[in-house]
Amino acid sequence: MKSTEIAKLAGVSRSTVSRVINGYSNVPPETRRRVMDVVEKYGYSPNNAARNLAGKPSRIVGLFIVDLDETSENIIHASPFYSAFLTYAADRLQQKGYQLLVSVIKNRMQMKNILNMFQENMVSGGIFMGDLVPSSILKALSDAHCTSILINQRESVNYPGILTANTENYWGAYEAVNTLIENGHKRIAHIAGSIDKSSTRERFEGYRDCLLKNGIPFEENLVVKMNIHREENGYWAAKQIFANNQGRLPTAIFSSNDLLALGAMRALGDMGFRIPQDVSIIGFDNTEISRFTTPPLSTVAASVEKLSNLAIDNLVALVEGKECLRQNLKLEEFEVIVRESILNINAPETPTDI
Repeated sequence: MKSTEIAKLAGVSRSTVSRVINGYSNVPPETRRRVMDVVEKYGYSPNNAARNLAGKPSRIVGLFIVDLDETSENIIHASPFYSAFLTYAADRLQQKGYQLLVSVIKNRMQMKNILNMFQENMVSGGIFMGDLVPSSILKALSDAHCTSILINQRESVNYPGILTANTENYWGAYEAVNTLIENGHKRIAHIAGSIDKSSTRERFEGYRDCLLKNGIPFEENLVVKMNIHREENGYWAAKQIFANNQGRLPTAIFSSNDLLALGAMRALGDMGFRIPQDVSIIGFDNTEISRFTTPPLSTVAASVEKLSNLAIDNLVALVEGKECLRQNLKLEEFEVIVRESILNINAPETPTDI
């Protein structure tokens, strides 16, 4: 049955049928009910939207990337991590018979509208990434039985129907800093992310604890915390660290992600420092571009594909009423990849030919 036939039987216009099918909220309840009655009676089901009209669960999962920095470039374009996760998530969902709907949330009003998408059966599950989702929104989603998962946002949650999935941020950071220490570095700076998010807070804690475990004092003036994880922020963070430590410059930097590290590398070059001869640097995430910097960036690798699969498999299981692995998930595998951006300052110098 075509939409024109539905419109005729329901006594509405074709555009009204379209609005109902596509889940728009500006349709009177009585009109929506008439259209739904026709759809259910005649079995009109050309797509997922029609399934929603008949009260059936949607086969669509929403990927909501929260990016509240409205002055900057879209976070999907700026961060290789998000674009990689998006690709793997879409593939995994397709294998399970679902589609992925991607939405960038730029303000709190848009965040509140997500609840409407669940209530109107436009999506059956949600994936949240990026800036921290407020507890009030999580509670509203949980109360409305909107099955969701948070990626690298919080270590754990206690809201029913809300899962978390994280990489091994603490030990990954700990081992990154330990690698610098093993190469003779004792004055190590840190470009940190937002401490509100569990992932970047744990990376900061791993940095701090590794220093203390190795008998190296933790110094606040060697740490700059950035709420926005972009190259330009890494650039200004490195500038600030070196401006604040003119008397005793750091010999190494641990950055909480590769994007911030790339910005820091550019700042070091602009300040006249050589990498790694003057300053060593290591990032986190093993983004594709990290292999092609000059010199290639050392980093911590955690598989985005495995994290995505872990998240999707458990989210879909919960959506379908099956038992998921556990509420708070963690991908514990990681690898410290040492490239040319780290210098062993304890190694004896190789004599040069005269």
